[in-house]
Amino acid sequence: MGPGFDVVAAAIKNLHDIVEVEVSPGVGSIHVESKGFNAPQGSSNVAYHVARAFVDELGLWNYNILIRIVKGVPPGYGLGSSGATAAGTIKALSYAFGVDLSEDKLLYYAGIGEQYVAGVPHYDNAAASLFGGFVILDLTCKQVFKYAPRREIPVVIVAPKVNYGGLRGKTEYARSILPRTINLELHVKQSSAIAKLVYAILTEDLKLLGEAVSIDHVVEPHRAKLIPLYMEVKKIALGEGAFGFNISGAGPSMFIIHEDEGKAYSIALKIKSFYEGEGVESELFSSSISSVGAEVIEAYE
Repeated sequence: MGPGFDVVAAAIKNLHDIVEVEVSPGVGSIHVESKGFNAPQGSSNVAYHVARAFVDELGLWNYNILIRIVKGVPPGYGLGSSGATAAGTIKALSYAFGVDLSEDKLLYYAGIGEQYVAGVPHYDNAAASLFGGFVILDLTCKQVFKYAPRREIPVVIVAPKVNYGGLRGKTEYARSILPRTINLELHVKQSSAIAKLVYAILTEDLKLLGEAVSIDHVVEPHRAKLIPLYMEVKKIALGEGAFGFNISGAGPSMFIIHEDEGKAYSIALKIKSFYEGEGVESELFSSSISSVGAEVIEAYE
C-alpha cells in the first residue's frame, strides 16, 4: 500500500481463490490442476513449489498430493494472485496433514511460492492473504503485525487492460525497474509517509489513510510508467474527491479509497470513461478491506 512497499498490505473481499488438497498414500508426487484465467498447471504453478518445500522439509514422501485450484484472483493484475494461491495452498496442506504451523512458518512456505513468481521472496501479499486485515511486516525477524479494522473501509479497483508485449514474469520485471538505492533526503520523506500510513491504519482515520497511501517517493514514480496515463488518472481520482489513490502491487490495477463505496465507484466510473476516450479498456471491482484471511471451508475423508 503506497509507501509501504513489501511492508504494508491489506486483504480485500470478493476476490478469492479456492484451493483443494487431496492426500493419499504414495511416493511423494505432487500434481497441480488450476482452473480459470489460464493459470499454469503442474510445476509452473506457485502451489507446486509451496507443496514441494512442505513435503521435502517435513519428510512427507509416503504420500501423493493432488492440488486443485479455482482461480478467483486474476493473475497479472497486481492484486496478489500468486500470494492468494500460495496462502491457500499452505493453509490447506497444514490442515490436511494435521501440522500446526506457526504464523511465521505459514508465511515462510507461502513466500516460497512468491519467490518462484518474483525471483525473490516477498511476504506482504501472502501475509494479507493468510491473516486478513492490514498486515505490517518486520522483514528482519519475519514477524507479522496484524490489524483487523473495526469499520468498513471501501476499496474500488480500476484495472486497465495492458498489453505487455508477451512479457513473462511481470512481477519480477516490475521489481527490476525499481532503484537499488535512494538518498538520505528521499529516505526521510518515505519514512515519514509510511509512519503516517501506519498511524492512519491504527486510528482508522480514512482521510489520513487516503493521504498516506497516495504518497510514494520511491516505487510509484517508476511503476507508473507501466500503466497507461497513470498520472492523469490519479489526478482525476483525487480531483473527484478520492481519499486515496495508488498502484495495487505491481500494477496495472489501481485502488481508490473513500469512506463511501458509492462515491468511490462513481470516481472509478469517471476514470473508466476517461480511459475509453483514450482507447484503453478497463475493469472495475468494488470491494472493501477484509478482516478474514485464508480459512478452511470444508474438510472430508
